[in-house]
Amino acid sequence: MGTARDRLGSRGYDRLRRAATTHREDLVIRLGGEVGLRPAEMTRVRLADVDETTDHYFLTVRDEDGPTREAYLPAGVEHDLRKYASGTDASADEPLLSVSSRRVQMLVREVAERAAADAPGLADVSSRDLRWRFAAALLDDGVPAHVVCELGGWERLERLEPLLSDPDREAVVRAVEDAGEVSAPARLRRTIGVAADVGETLAGAATGEEIERTVCERLADTDGFRFAWVAEAAGEELTPRATAGVAGERALDDLGDYADAANGAMESHEVRTVDGRDGPVALVPIVREDAAAGVLAIGTDVPVAEPERDLLAALGAQVGAALAAVERKRLLLADTVTELSFECTDRGAFTVELTAELACALELSGVVPVGGRSLLYYLVVEGAPADETLAYAADHDAIEDARLIEDYGDGALLEVVVAAAPALALVEHGARIRDLVAADGTATVTAELAGDADLRETVDAVVDAFPETTLTAKRETERPVETDTGFRERLSDRLTERQGTVLEAAYHSGYFEWPRGTTAEELADSLDVSSPTFHNHLRKAQQKLLTAFFTGAPTDQPERLRE
Repeated sequence: MGTARDRLGSRGYDRLRRAATTHREDLVIRLGGEVGLRPAEMTRVRLADVDETTDHYFLTVRDEDGPTREAYLPAGVEHDLRKYASGTDASADEPLLSVSSRRVQMLVREVAERAAADAPGLADVSSRDLRWRFAAALLDDGVPAHVVCELGGWERLERLEPLLSDPDREAVVRAVEDAGEVSAPARLRRTIGVAADVGETLAGAATGEEIERTVCERLADTDGFRFAWVAEAAGEELTPRATAGVAGERALDDLGDYADAANGAMESHEVRTVDGRDGPVALVPIVREDAAAGVLAIGTDVPVAEPERDLLAALGAQVGAALAAVERKRLLLADTVTELSFECTDRGAFTVELTAELACALELSGVVPVGGRSLLYYLVVEGAPADETLAYAADHDAIEDARLIEDYGDGALLEVVVAAAPALALVEHGARIRDLVAADGTATVTAELAGDADLRETVDAVVDAFPETTLTAKRETERPVETDTGFRERLSDRLTERQGTVLEAAYHSGYFEWPRGTTAEELADSLDVSSPTFHNHLRKAQQKLLTAFFTGAPTDQPERLRE
């Protein structure tokens, strides 16, 4: 990436543009090097997506599913777009470049090969190099890194770290004299570096305690950060879990002083700052599966600027994701699990009241945690009309949302968002729901917990929330272990040769990335099949992949769904 920046300085970029022999080639070079578009994004550019405001132009960038971001459009490029549209008689609502993204990439390479006649270093310039030139030019002009990320569609600021060159002595002296602090790019590099380093370290952490300790120690050892501590949210209370650079008693005192700001950070999922006893303190929410699980406090030498707030917020989400992953791994990889079965007749539970009132039966075909505060149920209901079932679900206090997926005549497949249920209490305590059935006002829930889980606390949580619930069975079982090779072999047995080919081609071509590296139409062309055939093979392959992955979970579909 550094060599691309050197090749495509102002002189290299000008040579590249001069090597373009058609208006289309020049427009492609400018859309990549001055607007930061990817090849697939260029193919969807329309005049209708250009918007003018106060003598500036903006371009709505699209993918197959619609708008993704808004890019800044230099006036010269906007002029070239309109000139090109006029020359091709393109309407405002149709794409200007009637070519595939692969052809766009080829156009860039053809121009680069011609430019290499005078400048050999340009021979292998690609569309990706154009985007790096776009980012480097903005950064050199002083545009904040988080703004460059937004304009170019980069999801993480650390992607730009190679472009943030170290300031020389003159730049450092000038920044200190002008602002009395380290220059913003240097501070951004520091924060980007620590975020990336912590991320790599967290990937190997085995426990939540190790994650929290690692984060605090790494931050406290970084120039510009004085200390760090992590507090976990337990109900409405915050409890210190790990500290570095400061004593635990001090962290507890600070937590009392910063309680309002810490709670505000968790509620808003935004970094808050306070004036601590020895300097500024940033309070970073630790977001775990869309819900705040605690706060990370960082003592800083200088106030935290807006770009750094974004980075620290991303770090908090990174820590939360690592904590959630460790918890899932602890449950999924436990050799011994405890299986608990409950019988519930509490009318506060939706499944109990529904089957009692409508004299029907139901079975859970799938369950997905949503934001740590609710569950997404997929319920197969038998013995009650679909419209009556849906209406009852929509009116129930425990249901936040409900929709009908399929009408069976004598039953239905429903998707409901459940805000209160025995299963939710189990999931909140680390359990995995294995089975849920209900009939005529009685529901049976089976869940499993890791062998070292606090069973009494879990059972009490369920019974306290739904008093008419009893624990009917408890047993320890050995979880069967499947190797990676075993999983692949089991999946290969299910996939046809064509399905496997389509799935692998889609994976390697970047079809599943965001934004997509290729389109379905381009893949269909490459595989010499029609677009409908490609989609058919891909959907069947994905279904078999997911079925193999979720086998053993409640996505083992009930008989009704297998018919």
